[in-house]
Amino acid sequence: MKKKMILVLFILTTFLFSLSCSTGDMPDKGITILNPKAGDIVPAGSPYAIQWKTEVPDEQAFGAMLTIEFSKDGGKTWQQVEENVPKDGKYSWQVPKIDSAQCKVRVFSQRSVEYRGTSGVFAVK
Repeated sequence: MKKKMILVLFILTTFLFSLSCSTGDMPDKGITILNPKAGDIVPAGSPYAIQWKTEVPDEQAFGAMLTIEFSKDGGKTWQQVEENVPKDGKYSWQVPKIDSAQCKVRVFSQRSVEYRGTSGVFAVK
């Protein structure tokens, strides 16, 4: 019984810790978004190259794959663009057919979400 209780507490603690480490409120670290830039106007419905650079001291901790997300409301909500993206510095994104002046993209490590970068605000028209 004691082992089961310890296991339950461990699982609960791990779950609560993972919730506190969501990518929502963390500062950018280790990834700089090169494109799109703040103030850019990206054509709606067209392909666009999201570009970034990584500067991390520990490549092993960073991992090999990234996730890319998009926000059309200045970062209040995010939708996944793609996961399992190689960290080679660019991704060909099919821009959604929307009209918004409050867009952002963010890129983060799948191994360690502390490594991430968020673009400045740009428009999709």
